[in-house]
Amino acid sequence: MSDDCTSKFATSSAAGFGFGSLIGALNATWQDAPAVMRNQSWPAVTKTGGMMFSAGAMFAAVGGLYSGVSCVSEGIRGKADFWNGVYGGLAAGQVIGIKGRSLGLGVGAGVAFAAASAAADAAGYKVRGEGGFDDGATPPRIYFPYKN
Repeated sequence: MSDDCTSKFATSSAAGFGFGSLIGALNATWQDAPAVMRNQSWPAVTKTGGMMFSAGAMFAAVGGLYSGVSCVSEGIRGKADFWNGVYGGLAAGQVIGIKGRSLGLGVGAGVAFAAASAAADAAGYKVRGEGGFDDGATPPRIYFPYKN
């Protein structure tokens, strides 16, 4: 891997770990954490930390593998097209399959990630049009004043 791919992998993994840790913290608040009794909060803290690390590691693996495989694919193929993201998505989905211990889950997640990556490439990484809300594509809202 080149230095550029290494930095993309590291950045994606770090961002994935941070986001996954937040998801893990939220998930810990919704799960049955050990009750804090007799001024002993350590069991709840350790369970929350474990859930944060687990979710953070999964998101880091998915993000790092996606960006790493797509970058290496671009280097090997010598082309910057949507297939690189498809390969990255297929590889990243296998993390979900390994965590769930299911080949079908891994294939399904890989296909879903690949389709999402291809759709994002096809849309030019944009969710809405160029002009935003005042582009004339949507009719203006009509306001009717209250009458007394």
